[in-house]
Parts: sequence; C-alpha cells; structure tokens
Amino acid sequence: MYFCIVLRQLNRYILLLTTNIMVISISMAQLDSVNSMISTGQTPQINQSESFQNIRVISKEEIQQFNFETVNEVLQYSLNNFSIYLGREGYAMNYVGTGRKDVRVMLNGLPLIQTSIDNYDLAKITIYSIERIELSMGSTSVFYGSNAVLGTINIITEHPDKKVSSFRTNINTTSRGNINSFVSGHINISRHSFGGSIGHNFFSGVEGTDSLRVFQWKPQIRTQSELHYSYRLLNDLKAFFSLNYLTSRVQDRGYPVFNTLRAYDVDQRVKQTVIHGGVAGKISKYHTIDFSHAYSSYSLTNDKTIKILSDLTVIEDKETDAFDKLKYDEYYNHLKISKLSKKHRLNYDAGIEFSHQRDRERSILEAVKTNITQLSFLGSITYKAADNLRLKGGLRYTNSNKFETKPLYELGLKYKMSETAELISNLTRGYRTPTFNEMFYTFENPELNIVGNLNLQSEMFNQFNTTLRIKSKHVLFYTNLYWVNSNNGIQLSLIDDDKQLYQFINVKSSKLMGQNFNVIHQGKALRLEFSVSNNGINQYPKEIGNYYFAQELLFKSIYTFKSINTSLGIVSKYQGGRTETRENAFRELEEFAQQGFWLVDISVRKQLFDKPIFAHVGLKNMTNTLNVDGSYLALDRISDENINSRVPISIDFGRRIWFSLITEF
Repeated sequence: MYFCIVLRQLNRYILLLTTNIMVISISMAQLDSVNSMISTGQTPQINQSESFQNIRVISKEEIQQFNFETVNEVLQYSLNNFSIYLGREGYAMNYVGTGRKDVRVMLNGLPLIQTSIDNYDLAKITIYSIERIELSMGSTSVFYGSNAVLGTINIITEHPDKKVSSFRTNINTTSRGNINSFVSGHINISRHSFGGSIGHNFFSGVEGTDSLRVFQWKPQIRTQSELHYSYRLLNDLKAFFSLNYLTSRVQDRGYPVFNTLRAYDVDQRVKQTVIHGGVAGKISKYHTIDFSHAYSSYSLTNDKTIKILSDLTVIEDKETDAFDKLKYDEYYNHLKISKLSKKHRLNYDAGIEFSHQRDRERSILEAVKTNITQLSFLGSITYKAADNLRLKGGLRYTNSNKFETKPLYELGLKYKMSETAELISNLTRGYRTPTFNEMFYTFENPELNIVGNLNLQSEMFNQFNTTLRIKSKHVLFYTNLYWVNSNNGIQLSLIDDDKQLYQFINVKSSKLMGQNFNVIHQGKALRLEFSVSNNGINQYPKEIGNYYFAQELLFKSIYTFKSINTSLGIVSKYQGGRTETRENAFRELEEFAQQGFWLVDISVRKQLFDKPIFAHVGLKNMTNTLNVDGSYLALDRISDENINSRVPISIDFGRRIWFSLITEF
C-alpha cells in the first residue's frame, strides 16, 4: 500500500520539482552551514553531523529574510508540520497528522509550554531575539521526557558574549495592516552580561461585512519582552537568569450560527511568564554540567459577546464555561552531567529531573488536587566500538503521583560506510502524559456529559527509524525511513449509554510510517534546500492496509549578490490533500478531508549605505490561500460551545506585501 501511494504521487512530484527548479535563479542565501553546532538532544553543544538524531536548523538569517514573526510561521515552512485553525484558539501545529501533543516545545532546552495543557497557540510566541530554532525529528524522550515522542522544538535565543555591546531594531508592516516592531540589545562588563528585548505586534483585522465573517481575520495585539543576565564563572561555565513575559489579545469574530442571525464573538486575553535560571557549561576539559530551573505561569480569559447580524447589536454572553478562564503554572528543574571526548571510547549523559504542574483556577473534583508531579532519572552512554562504528544506549525511569509510565529506552547505531556516507538507526520508546482535562475535569452538555478519569496512564510510543546520510563539502543528502507504533492511547469513549456519559480512557492505538528525502546545498553565495515526504497513519491497526497517506514538498533557496549587498529568496511548500476515517465520540465513523494547497513566499534583502542597515521587501502567500476546504470533529477541544462543531482546516490572511527595516550595531 505504501509503495503504491509513492508511485501514484511520482508524477506530481516531478511537476512540482520542475516548477521549483525554474525559480532557482531568483533564490536566496543563508549564512548557516551544512554542519551547524546544535544544542538539542545532549548536554554540551555538538556538531550537527555527530548527532544520532535528524535535526533541522532554522537560522536567524532565514527568519529575518522571510519576516517570520511567530514560531508557528516557522513551523509552517518545515517538513512534516502543518497548521490547523482552531477558531478562537488560533493556529495549532499538527505533526505528521497526529496533533500537537506529541511534540515537546522548549526554550534553550527548558520547558516553554506545559505538557499537561491540551491546547497552546504557537502563533502567540513571537521571535524577537532568537538565534536559531532546532527541529529534532524522532523521539528524544529519554533525554527530554514527556511528549518528546515524534519531535522536539528547541528555541535558542541570542546571548552574545563576544562583543562589548550590540543593538538591533526591526520595524515592519504589511499591506494587511500589520504593524510590528522590536528592539533588543546587550552589554558586557567584565564577567557580567546584560541583555533584553521588547516587541509589539499589532493587527487591526481584515474588515468586511458580517455576512463574510468566515473570511475575516481577527484583530490581535501581542507584546513580548525578555530580560537576561549571565555571569562567567569560568571560561566556558556561566550562571544565568532570564525572564520572558508575553501578553496577547485576540478578538475572534465567530462564525454565524446556521439558521440564525447570531454570531458569538470572543475577546481572548493571554498572559504568560517564563523564568529560567541556573548554571551551565564546561567544568573540565571533557565534562559539562547543566543545573537549571524553570518556572512558567499561563493564564487565559475569554470575554464573550453575541452580535445580532440583522441590526449589528452587541450584547454580553453570560453563558460562560470552565474553559473561559484558565490558569496554570509549572516548576521544573534538572541536573545533567555529561562527558564528551573524541579521544575516549566511552562517553555518557546522566541526570535527574523534577516537575510539578498545577491548575490554579479549577478544582472540580473535591479532595483531589489538580496537579501532576514527575520525578525522573536518566542516563545514556555512547561507545566507540571501532573507528567507523558508534553505539548508543539510554534509559529513563519516571515516577508520577497521578499515573504510571513504563521505563523508556533508546538504542542507536551509527556506522560510517565511507568518508562521505553514514548509516544511522534508532530504536526508542517515548511517552505522552495525560492532560489536565483528560484526567480531572467533569462537565455537562445537553448531548455530551464527560467525567474525569483519575486512572489514565501514559500513552506509549515505540519507534524505529533509519537514516542514510551522504555529504560532500557543500552538499548534504539524507533520507529517513521511520515506523511508529502507539498504544495505550487516550480516547474519548461512551461508558454509560443511559446517561450518555463519556470519559477519556486508554484504548486507542495507531501506527505511523513514512519516508523523507532531503537535499541541502551550501555554497559561498547559494543555499538551496529541497525536501519531500510521504507519511501514512493508520488509526485502526487491526485492519490491514488501512493507511492514509499525505505528501509534502518543501523548497527553500537563498542567493546573495555580494557585489551589490543584496539577497533574493523564495520559500514554498506544497501540503498534499489528506483523507482518512475517524471514529468520533458517538462511535460513528466520519470522514476527515483536507484539500492540498500551496504556500509561497518571496523576498528581497538589501544592505543600505554599506552600514549594518537592511531593508527587506517581500510577498507572502503568493498563491493567495484564504480557505482550504476541509472539516473535522474536534474531539480534543473539550468545551460546550465547540464540542461537535466543524471548523475550517486552515485560514490565512491571503496575499500581502510586507516591508521590514532592520538595524544591527
């Protein structure tokens, strides 16, 4: 079945590849190299080619070139990620068709988003002082724990310590009415380093008549600020502290209710505080330590109104539910020590983690504290069996106050076949923790009554992947084949027909399989990236061949004309159509469908006056994607107003021109 699907898509890929080759002549350049230094998956930084994982690096230069404003925009233009539209909750990432709960999101290797929150809008996270974003494909659960089962997003921020001082500004606007600006800077005084950034994003919304509300985009205001301080204890050992604060306001224009003249609007306010601190770096020639702490606080408030479309009257909607006011926090710390030496055959990572997550707003079940506490022990070793063979083994044990989790493991092999080719294979087990909603909360609905389940266990993922890498001085080719078996999965099910009572229980199982092809060229003036993926999901593993495949094609290119200090760029992605059958909460099979669509951005970057001042101009959504046909029953969005509501799969602003002015001193 899998190979038949590949053959059927071959003609489409040839056409898409031909189209992309035609635009290479207006491509753009990226300062990032084929072998970047990475921080994800181990305690010290290592060369990208030395990792047992496939890790993509999205550099600051690429983010600036295409005017990516949020983490979600970056993910839209990466392989295996696409966004679904969740109404008032904004955009959410969907990874290889499984949702967003199977991916760990971190800031400098520490938690950014609590794993026990059901939904989090990555479009709220702006990227002001980011150095790069590292996307790890595959499980890193042994090292990072819960939810790092299919991928890991590690956002690395700038902490310059070589220059005495630096200063950067960015002002940009679009033809749709966005006005965005930020400023960041730092200063070094002896062993001390101080820095900070602040940015503001404003969008007044897309105007139009109320009969066309489905095509209107919500007004939004987003402010994010960061402060950081570090003290150099030794040459490569630092004590650090950072504070990241985000506020967001989104006015959601609700969809008109069928057969009525009413629309339900929501004014949503979000506040998030993330505090990180600790000591990290080298304590000897070969040993690295990371003793870090994190505290995060998240709150959300929805103020609801009803708009009468006949006379445009606005009245307060008093029918609020428990999900219109949320407040969570998490305390997390870890101590990790590693030895890394090319001279020795045996290297290791070892550590201990502790996290405590709370719901500070709701406590519906009496005598039950709505918190989740986890204590984990982890360790891994890498052994150089021969000059061309490295082996890796790892183990993690987790204890929780609310659920049980089997020990996690990872086994890896890295075989160097020649100076230019190597084979990597990994066998791993990962887990996803139950969320607060799945475990604790009880609420009633005229058609659907849901009760919490304190006996839920973690969802387990067993994964095998193998990668072939071939590289030369300027070109890297790698292909990855993976298979994932998920069991003990969490699913909403009917437990009492008479009372129409539902509960999340551990009954779901699924299988994933797929293959990715990637080619990256890095020259003096040209960086070119081309990727293709074909991924399949089977949510009814007992039925042979019941896989639903989706294809993606990604093209990025940067070309720099050094004589005139100008770079041209194009980034395009084709998201293939998706069709599958799902069982909803009423045990009815329904079709999930989404048509294929293109995303295409082009841009020009020009350095002005031979000074570090850069003007950017670009065109977003050249294909003018406004609404992608498709619908689904959003069973993972548990609230009275949208439980059984169908929503569009993807909505974007449509075609727009943008301009940005960046200064760096």
